[in-house]
Amino acid sequence: MKNLGSTKLTVLAIGLTAIVFSIIGALKDMSLTNYFFPLYVGLTLTGTVLLHDKKTAKSNL
Repeated sequence: MKNLGSTKLTVLAIGLTAIVFSIIGALKDMSLTNYFFPLYVGLTLTGTVLLHDKKTAKSNL
């Protein structure tokens, strides 16, 4: 079973990658319409990792 640190790092990397590619795509096409969902997912994943609190997490998983 993975520890929480490596899982958080993986999710953070996926989230930041989604943010970077959606911003690059939106700037290239000059339209956010096609890139809103990947940007939303990236921000959600990144926010989840950064705002995760160990006190409220279940340790028996």
